[in-house]
Amino acid sequence: MFTLINADAEDDDAEITDPQEIAELFAAIAAVAIEAIGAEQVRELFDAVVEQDGKDPN
Repeated sequence: MFTLINADAEDDDAEITDPQEIAELFAAIAAVAIEAIGAEQVRELFDAVVEQDGKDPN
């Protein structure tokens, strides 16, 4: 289960937990990233983010 945090949102709607909304947001982010840096670089970027899951961000 993923929860996305919207830092710009009001406290009562800061989390997106609906799987459909998360999928749509992820698709939009992926489309912009692919357009900006290309599919291969996006794959590497997303793989690196997934690899970091669970690790201390510092």
